[in-house]
Amino acid sequence: APLSARGAMGHDALASLIPGAIIVDRDLSVHSDLSAAVRESTRPTSIVRRATSVRTAPSTSQLQAAPSFSSSADFSSVLKAVTVSAASSVLSGYDQGVIAAAMLTMRPALGLSGVQQELSIGVTNVAAAFGGVLASYVAEARGRKLAICIANLFFLVGSLAIAAAQGFWLLFAGRALQGVGVGFALVVAPVFTAELVPAAQRGMLVSLSDCSTNLGILLGYSSGLVFLHTPSGWRWMFAVGGVPAVLIVLVIWAVPESPRWLVGVGRDRTALSALNALYTSALAADKFLADIQGEREAAARSEHSGSWRQVLWHEDGVLRGMIWRGLAIAFFSQAIGTEAVVYYAPEIVRAAGVRSDRDVLLATMAIGGVKLLVLLVASQLFDRLGRRPLLLASGVGLLAGLVTMAAGELVPSERAARALALGGLCGYMGAFSLGFSPLTYVMCSELFPSSVRARAMSLALFVTRIVAGVISSSFVSLREALGPANAWLLFAPVAALAFVFVLVAIPETKGHSLEEIADVFRRKQRAPRARPREAAPR
Repeated sequence: APLSARGAMGHDALASLIPGAIIVDRDLSVHSDLSAAVRESTRPTSIVRRATSVRTAPSTSQLQAAPSFSSSADFSSVLKAVTVSAASSVLSGYDQGVIAAAMLTMRPALGLSGVQQELSIGVTNVAAAFGGVLASYVAEARGRKLAICIANLFFLVGSLAIAAAQGFWLLFAGRALQGVGVGFALVVAPVFTAELVPAAQRGMLVSLSDCSTNLGILLGYSSGLVFLHTPSGWRWMFAVGGVPAVLIVLVIWAVPESPRWLVGVGRDRTALSALNALYTSALAADKFLADIQGEREAAARSEHSGSWRQVLWHEDGVLRGMIWRGLAIAFFSQAIGTEAVVYYAPEIVRAAGVRSDRDVLLATMAIGGVKLLVLLVASQLFDRLGRRPLLLASGVGLLAGLVTMAAGELVPSERAARALALGGLCGYMGAFSLGFSPLTYVMCSELFPSSVRARAMSLALFVTRIVAGVISSSFVSLREALGPANAWLLFAPVAALAFVFVLVAIPETKGHSLEEIADVFRRKQRAPRARPREAAPR
């Protein structure tokens, strides 16, 4: 989502998902914080002189006069790199959508029980939780490009395993491998994008990651329609997903590595080469390199100073409350049952009275289209309306969608039941895309203190995937045990609680720097004590 200050997931969220990731959040205007880096760049041992033996280090005045990133960026080169990165997010979404469409024919073909269906769906999220943790270490130690390559290798091997499955266990293993790939893509793709693009375009281009995931879900749904009448069509649905993975593995080496990562591991010469490929002005590339070097020391201090004990129980009560609020938002974003709707949308549509497989898949595609469309619209509103109003509207919409779907299970008229169920599904998915889907990591990045942000963001990602895994691996049993209407009503109080939580505990963070947000919470905490003292003279 285009956020003018922090990007789709929040620039600090993106930086924090991988320890050591540096997101420079400005258009290279030189200010006092960079004075040390600029002075260093004029010395014979400067990072620029180390990076190239044929260009002399620019002076301070030259650096100050250098064109901005935005004006000197080679947009075609940047877009090429971003497209390759976003393609991994598309595959991540495709693996979520394709299993939903494939289950219509795969379950009877393999003779899967309801529990086996749940496990083969839910294992992807659980594997993604651990894959995301592994990805952060791989991306920091070996680079963003290799991590993206590994993600797509997991997608490829997992897709081929599922396509060849003759029973539950190979299907389960393939889904687990895909889940590890999903975890890698969730962590690395948006970070890689944010580290390559200029500040003026970062919001627009980083938003490609979230939009690409939703586009992938829609394509996964659509694949069911494409292979509907093909013998063993569900096998082709997964096999086709391996083709883009192969292409990405081959093409990823043709785009530059993240200059910020290269500087972080001491490869200044390679970093300068990458910058020269992304920016038309050599002086702007020198300036970017100096800027990254100046940023890294402060970022390293803030990112590595926090321990897990500080994450779970920070000594500062205000900061501790901010951390737990962020983790609560991460929990609510999945506890409201969204993964159940994404993975079981075709079965929900069929239960609503849509009979033919073709009509089921068309209706499911329409729901996925609504989800993507609302996300694109909402991405324009984050910095205009603020985070809090959209989260509140999202909570109301989710609650209304759940109640509407439950009502559709209870009315006697088949036509009315179908209208309520499909309308509720569209409203529910649209409400999720309006707030909790895109804003979860934005809020986490803004609420987590810089000293523990890296580990806290990893924990938030882990929480979302584990909760999603539990729900997606138990939803069929839940519907059978409680009945369809009661299953939806079970999530309704969670949506209501999420609304109340945002209303009571989450102030507006739009327009505040990360340091100012902590002051907002301190003022909010002092306000109840201050009012009685102010009222006494009256």
